[in-house]
Amino acid sequence: HINTHKIARGAEQFVCLFLKSNRTAALFFNIILMKISFSNRLLQEEQETDVTLCVGTAFRLKAHRAVLLARAPHLLQGTEATTPVIHLQGIEPAALKDFIQYIMSQRNMLWPCYSFCLISVCLSGLEHLGPALGLGADLLALYQRADMSDISIQVADRVFSAHRAILCARSEYFRAMLCGSWMESLCQCITLQGLGPDEMEILLHFMYGAILDFPPGTNVSQVVLAADMLGLEGLKDVAEMVLTRDYCRFFPKPIDGVQRSILECLAITHSIGLQDLYCSCVRWVAEHFVKCWSERNFALLPPELQRDCLNNVTKNMVCNTQTHICFLLWWGLPFDIFLVGNSIDNNPCFLSFLTVLLLLSVSYYNKTLMR
Repeated sequence: HINTHKIARGAEQFVCLFLKSNRTAALFFNIILMKISFSNRLLQEEQETDVTLCVGTAFRLKAHRAVLLARAPHLLQGTEATTPVIHLQGIEPAALKDFIQYIMSQRNMLWPCYSFCLISVCLSGLEHLGPALGLGADLLALYQRADMSDISIQVADRVFSAHRAILCARSEYFRAMLCGSWMESLCQCITLQGLGPDEMEILLHFMYGAILDFPPGTNVSQVVLAADMLGLEGLKDVAEMVLTRDYCRFFPKPIDGVQRSILECLAITHSIGLQDLYCSCVRWVAEHFVKCWSERNFALLPPELQRDCLNNVTKNMVCNTQTHICFLLWWGLPFDIFLVGNSIDNNPCFLSFLTVLLLLSVSYYNKTLMR
């Protein structure tokens, strides 16, 4: 007799502990939840639907023509671009519903055998349709082809072709603008202020494909601020993962100039409020302060960020010195060896003590100059 409830609770606790201890895994988990939320919103709320799939006379299922074109183009074969209703023959309503959920879902669904067989027989070529992770790739390809776009977005001197259904499902800002009582809800072209074309391209790639990339020269802070303005869920978490990978390189030893990119990431994370990654950068800079403080990027940091790094180094040195002293006392060694004797040159405790005094002197000198 297996208590399934206890097993489920235990598994849930294990996953929670794993995500708390593994920041990268937690970010990936948030991305998966974001994709599931996106597909569920398209299915359940039926906003901006423009085609109806009918089975017989009783069952009707509203859908989005652009999404069907990206995921199941065979459904649209033989129909005009403006056809409002598509009648399907020889398909059970439950099978069609399962199939639509399948092509819209980010989850690997266990299809009932009869559903898969019916759809495969009636619509040839769909048996190789990829579920789950293919949704983002297919929607991104749809955006890049600009097929069946029904709205244009002008940013500065560039015009982007997009789809109302995708924008409303991914962005609270566009949802309020295009589905509410705003004047833009009746427009075929809307204008956005406060961001550039490069930032808009990055945000559209995220909205369609749930991917985020910062090409060289990208203003990361501007992208994150624009995402907050548009109400894009999850972008800041993904940005944290991308910065950890591309700028911090998962915090290796200071080789190949990695300290320059980590110092740049430190300034970026402070400006956009990524506190966890900011603290990780400060700790890494403090650990390798000899190489980091000589960098030009460190000299360009704001004074408060430099002060955080200095305080972290001082704190680490004090803790290390206290540890060495406690080690000597624990083993009953004479404390005089810490201050006098012939072994001072090779004594790590004494060297750490001198380093702390030097850092405190530098800190006092900087405060005096600032005054």
